[in-house]
This record gives sequence, C-alpha cells and structure tokens, in this order.
Amino acid sequence: MLSSGTILSGMGVGLSAVTAEVFRVKPAGAIPEAAKHAGDNAAETIRLKQAIEAVAAQMNELAAAADETTVEIFEALNMLLEDEDLFDTAVIQIEAGWDAGTSFIRAVEEFAELLSGDAVFEERLADIRDLAKRVAANIAGISLGLDLPKTGKFVIVGEDFSPADTAQFTDAVIGVVTIQGGPTSHTAIICRSKSIPAVVSCTGAADLVDGMQVLVDPVGDRVVVEGKEADITKPLTFVAKSKDPIIPVRANIGSLEDAIAASASAAEGVGLFRTELLYLSAKTQPTSAVQAASYEEILRAAPAGPIVVRTIDAGSDKPVPFLNMGHEENPALGVRGYRLIEDHRDFIIDQLESLELARQASGREVWVMAPMIATASEALEFAELARSAGNFKVGIMVETPSIVYQIPALQGKLDFISVGTNDLSQYLFAADRMNPALGAMLNPWQPGLIGALKQISDACAAAGIYSGVCGESASDPAFAVLLAGMGFDSVSSSRSQVGAVRQALSAVSKEQAKEVLTAALTGSNAEEAKSNALGVLSAISEN
Repeated sequence: MLSSGTILSGMGVGLSAVTAEVFRVKPAGAIPEAAKHAGDNAAETIRLKQAIEAVAAQMNELAAAADETTVEIFEALNMLLEDEDLFDTAVIQIEAGWDAGTSFIRAVEEFAELLSGDAVFEERLADIRDLAKRVAANIAGISLGLDLPKTGKFVIVGEDFSPADTAQFTDAVIGVVTIQGGPTSHTAIICRSKSIPAVVSCTGAADLVDGMQVLVDPVGDRVVVEGKEADITKPLTFVAKSKDPIIPVRANIGSLEDAIAASASAAEGVGLFRTELLYLSAKTQPTSAVQAASYEEILRAAPAGPIVVRTIDAGSDKPVPFLNMGHEENPALGVRGYRLIEDHRDFIIDQLESLELARQASGREVWVMAPMIATASEALEFAELARSAGNFKVGIMVETPSIVYQIPALQGKLDFISVGTNDLSQYLFAADRMNPALGAMLNPWQPGLIGALKQISDACAAAGIYSGVCGESASDPAFAVLLAGMGFDSVSSSRSQVGAVRQALSAVSKEQAKEVLTAALTGSNAEEAKSNALGVLSAISEN
C-alpha cells in the first residue's frame, strides 16, 4: 500500500493539475490464443474482411462524436486498418494455416517491425496493435469496450489508452495516468487537446488502486498520493520583454495541412519538412512532375522564412512501399535515411531535382538536409549531390553520436546542421524507444544529452556552420531557452507550440539563457537539471 505523500515520477502532459479519486481501468478481455483454422482459406479470408469492415465502422462511429484531433488520428488509423498490403500479408498467414484473427495479428507484427526505430511511428505501434486486437476480438465475439464511470470526478489509471479508448472518455475523467506511453503517445496527444492533466510513462502507477486520492501534477512530472493543492508545481509564466525572440522559432511540418496551419502561427519559416510522409501510401515511385507539384503547393503555403526540407527518411523503419525494403533484425540500426543511397540513388537525386523545380516555381528559400548521416564522407557526398541538383543551402541532420565528432571536418562544406534530439537520445543512451522501461532515458533534460548538444553547438560555431534543433525537445519552451543559451541559431517546434516557445524566447536575454544552461549543467540527473534550470527561469520571470 502506497503511503500518503509518495511521489510517482513520470512525464507530465499539460500545465494544470488535478486531485481526484483513482479509478483503475480493468484490462480488456483476453482474445483467443493463436490457432490454426480448419482448412478453408477462402472462408477465413471472408471472416477477416468482414471483421476489418466492422472495426472500421466502429472507429468511424467513435470518430463522429470525437474532437478534431481525435478524428484525424482515427482517419490515419483506419487507413492502416484497411491497408491492402496489410490485408495481403494477413492472407498469406491464412494460407499458411493460421485462423483469421491470428493471421491479422501476425501481419500487424510484421508491420510493427517495419515501423520500429522512429519516435513518432513507434508511439503509434500500441494503437496499431490495438486495432489488430479489436479485429481478432470481433471475430471471436468479444467486447473490448471501456467500463468508465459517467458521474463523479476520477483520475483513470491504466497501462496505456488507444484511440478507441480515449474516444470513450466520459465527463467524469478529469485526469489520466498511464504506466507506459510517452510524451508523443496517443494518450498524451488527446489529453493535450482536451486539456486533461496527465502523467504518462509512470511505472509506479502500477501500485495505485481504486479509491486512492492522488494529485496529478504534470508540471512537476509526477503523481502524488494524497497530494494537496499546496503540493502543485506552479507552471512558469513567461512575460515577453522584447518584440522578437532571441533566436528564430520555426515550425515542423509534414503535409499541406501542416503548412497551412503553421502559416497561421508566428513561425519564422519551417525548420523541418518531413517529406517521407508524402510517400507512405505510394505503391509506385511518383514521377518528378508529381513530386514537384506536391512540393510547390506546400512551399507556397508554408510560413514566411526559410524552409528546411529533410530528404526522405525511410527504410525498414518506415513502410514506403515502392522502395521495397526488406526485413531487418534491428531496423533502428539498419538501412534508413541517407543509407538508401546505396540502392536508391536515382530516387534521392530525383527528389532533390523535384525540390529544385518547386523552389523555382514558388520562389521560396529552400534548405535541404539528409537524415541519419554517420560519417563526414556521407555528409560531403550529400552536399555534392544537393548542390548539383539545385540552388539550396545544404546541411545534414545530427542524430548519430559519431557525426558529432566530425563537425570540424565539415567546415566550409556545409551551410547548416539540424539536431534531431529524438534519435540522438536513442543512440546516445543505447535506449530502445520500444522499451517502456527505458522512457526516462529519452528525457531531453538528461545531463548527457545536454552536454552533447552543447558540444554540437560549440563545434558548429567554431566551424562557421549554422546550427538549429528540430527535435521534440525544442517544443518545450523552457528547453528552448536552454538551447538558445547553448548558442544554437534557431529552434523548430510542433506548430501548436510555436507561440509558447516564442513567448519564452522573448522573455529572456541571451545572457540570461546562458545562466539557465549553467544551472542545468550542475544537475546530476534529468530531474535535477530541469529543476535547476526552472529555478533560474522562475527568478528571471519574477524580475
């Protein structure tokens, strides 16, 4: 039994806190174990098709009553659910003798291996697996509905929640705690959109039981047993002291819709245009004309300022069908990003030439960068390809620890670098993002990551290379101040956080940002580093 005052650490979502009684969400009924069918492949295929259609209809019903953010997620998941390649993979499993439910689960697991290694996609795997479970449950006649209270006020606690789960949240749900998940999980996204205080990746929550009173304190990244209002960690309030932030704040985008939304913010251009999102459903390689037209439309819609385009970051960790990537035992360490140059050089050149056509047609300033660069020779090869293809500023993503030590060798060869903190954290700490027990290693406030980022910024300054950060950490206003204190030239955040990050960077001077960095560097762990930095920021905001 947890005693009063016990603190359970996790990752906070939101800026408000709440106290309420715990309601443990019961695990869904178990689906039947893997089994073989009686021998009628055609009948099993029909059963699978009908079950997929039924689950898709259920998702559409839930989406009809959901908010805009949830609707978008349901639409994306239904595209996966009804994906022809996924269905064909399941049929192969049926032909191998597995029954319809087992076949679909096995097919999804094959896709899960392909999706591993990327922060955004990995946090979707639980959602995709939930869909597979729902298809199998439909075939077996098992209900997976949540039994949530409809009256009162509760903090619901569970392993994690799928899109279908969160769509069933009632008005009685005023706080959420998950044992697994992460800051970009579906649960986190929905709780942000609904302004429900949450703490995710809180392993200690496994010991919470029905009836306990808890404080969900997202600003403090914690849950406090029998916590009171006096225990709430107060969020920092940034008061702008200048019209412009001390370094530019750009937006991360991946589609035309993102570009339009980013233009409605105060973003000074785009710091990361994820081009691979345009190819995920393409069965055949798009022509140069098709690519150029798509890029032009997005470039025209993007906010004023430079547009930093990442060439395709695909491989065995992202299912781009026309690239025909094979299975790898460890996709995160396999052929991905710029490593595609070995077998797909023509496509990378074609993409760069298409971007040049779009640049000329739109009149926009375009910077291009390659992902997953590990050696100076790779960086130099990409720079030559990019400059031969168009009139771009040329750079690379810094995501592997090896390239950090080779930045001096790139002096005069590159115009800029952009740090991807998600992948850099994974490789720096040897922490598999798929393992929920290692979630703390992906906390951007880890002193090891802060030290690596400072080394990157210093190396770029010495080499005369422009430096920016486009990873998720740059969407945290306080951490963005830290990055400015390190000497980075710009940050790029999710479009919804552009305003908050600009506000923070307009509330401090560069000297004050350096003070925040100095305080963070005195911490021996992520919690201390963050606490020390926030302490200095709090003192600055009060003056």
